[in-house]
This record gives sequence, C-alpha cells and structure tokens, in this order.
Amino acid sequence: PAGSRFEPLMVLYLTDRTQPEEIREAKASGYVHAAKLYPAGATTNSDSGVTSIDKILPAIEAMAEVGMPLLIHGEVTRGDVDVFDREKIFIDEHMRRVVELFPTLKVVFEHITTADAVQFVSEASANVGATITAHHLLYNRNHMLVGGIRPHFYCLPILKRNTHQVALLDAATSGNPKFFLGTDSAPHAQHAKEAACG
Repeated sequence: PAGSRFEPLMVLYLTDRTQPEEIREAKASGYVHAAKLYPAGATTNSDSGVTSIDKILPAIEAMAEVGMPLLIHGEVTRGDVDVFDREKIFIDEHMRRVVELFPTLKVVFEHITTADAVQFVSEASANVGATITAHHLLYNRNHMLVGGIRPHFYCLPILKRNTHQVALLDAATSGNPKFFLGTDSAPHAQHAKEAACG
C-alpha cells in the first residue's frame, strides 16, 4: 500500500531437485534474496527438504556465482545421531565442507544452539554468520525437562545444556557482527503441543 515501508524478503526452499538455472532466475528477478537449506525431516514442514547436500552442490555453486546467500538449518537427521548432537555432527560432516568448497558464498547458520556452532562461526571467514533466537538465549534443556516435561519449551533445534546457552549469550553480547537475531517464530496450536506426540 501507499506509504508502506514493509518489504518482504523472499527466500527459496531448496530441494534435491533445485537447479542452478532456478537460482540464477530467482536472483535476476530481484524478488528472491536468499535460499534456505532444510535437511529433510529436520524441522516442521521440512519433509521436502534436502536429503543429500551433494545433490544440490551445483545449485550452491550458482548461489556463490550470483551472490545469493545460503541460509542453513544445520542439523543432521540420521537416526543414529542423538538429537542433542545433531548440530555438531552437521558442522563436522557438512558445514565445514560447504564453506571450504565455496569460499565466496555468504552463509547464515540459522538459529545456532551450541558452543560448537559459536566456535565454527567465530573462526570462519567474514562470509559466515549466524542467527541466535531469543528462546535459545533464555532457556536450556533443564527448563524443558526438570520437574516434568514442559512441552511448550520444545522446539527445533532442541534446547541444549546450560554450557551451550552460556556460549550463545557470550556470542550475542560480544559485539561480533557475525552473530545476530533470528526470531525463528513458528507458533503451534496449544492442542498440538499438549499431546502424546506434540
């Protein structure tokens, strides 16, 4: 509307079938500002996400070429990995490789939750940054589990131990511009949270 200053920043949802030409066309449109990598099954509505980063390397290469940032939900989803270790394993198995393969690519590690991610981003090039959510600064897994399970504290990525919370607080208050707010707002209906498998 007239006088409105709201500008939505549109983001592509990457899938195994995302082609380099789609990236180039999206960037050329002027409407799409980034692309998001959700590992398939990592979070709400991510079932159509990426099953293997190798399948989208050509698309990521195109992103580096045209200057489109890559936003990453950085967790592995394999059943043999503990839910509290998913972010660290993602860093070791995927994030380091992507950053090394595409040094000019701007990468935002979305809603980090661990000291491992803080260290990775701190040591990476200036092209790598990270968002931190308010809820991961305010709460740790004790808030969710001690004295009974509190389903309203459940989120993905899951809350981690206090030592990780402290590392996030230190990063958020460090003045380092590589760390910034990411609300990751994803409200769920009360009946969906207060359920046997909410």
